Amino acid sequence: MKESSHSVFVIFLLFIGTLAVVSLSVRGWNYYLTPVDERPFRPDYSDMRPSGNFSHALGIFGSLMIIVGVATYSTRKRVRSLSNLGRLSGWLNFHIFLCLLGPILVVFHTTFKQGGIAAISLWTMLSVVGSGVVGRFLYVQIPRNRMGAELSADEINREIDRLAGILNANPIGVSLVRMIDGSMQSVEAPRSLFEMTRTLLVLERMKGTVRRRIHAMVKQSDLSRTVAHDLSNAAMSRASLLQKSVALTQVERVFYYWHIIHFPFSIIMFVTLAAHVAVTLALGYTWIF
Repeated sequence: MKESSHSVFVIFLLFIGTLAVVSLSVRGWNYYLTPVDERPFRPDYSDMRPSGNFSHALGIFGSLMIIVGVATYSTRKRVRSLSNLGRLSGWLNFHIFLCLLGPILVVFHTTFKQGGIAAISLWTMLSVVGSGVVGRFLYVQIPRNRMGAELSADEINREIDRLAGILNANPIGVSLVRMIDGSMQSVEAPRSLFEMTRTLLVLERMKGTVRRRIHAMVKQSDLSRTVAHDLSNAAMSRASLLQKSVALTQVERVFYYWHIIHFPFSIIMFVTLAAHVAVTLALGYTWIF
């Protein structure tokens, strides 16, 4: 998937997710704001209650979205024969989309009240979502190739040197390299989790400043549009790699421990979800079937 196509795909997912949340909010706004003890007297109670056709459907489709999101990404990531089936980052975005929108549908299914096994399943699910957000942040801090595979230290250094070669072939590029490298001199590699968090925040602020300076320096030059575009991209890529490499060791360490925490929570979520479904079926709530 090309970079432009990938961006369109992400924007499309954001649009669909936002549209779904807004539509559900508008659809049930009055019901959700009604006190729980007064809801049974509403004319739409039979549809809107958790076991009603509308809310029950949200629970079913939300759960299916979570299952599909986890299954497709895990399969693409672990089955080598599927390594050429699109960029891993694209599959990750699809996984995030389903595993964010799915829980949102489940929350609407509960009509914002919960108890028993359903409550355990809900809070476990929300814990998984929260840890997933943290994981996504850590994921983007690790340098990767176009297919989403993690780069080794040697590959990172070779790519940094390659980009330096492209930039140093042009006087403006030489100035860009000097500016980028100069901005990194004040940033030290973190030696602890606290230092890593502080360093990442510093780098995040620096990222915007460096990006603006790159665009300003290229814009002020008399280079052709094509050359200016290539230099700007090379400079941005070099700056990004240098910034990510500063805290790479600590980020990889935290990312490893994150996996250890995220996986068990996911298992607990699916176990409690299965238990909730079993109890629901045992009580005779089979939706429209």
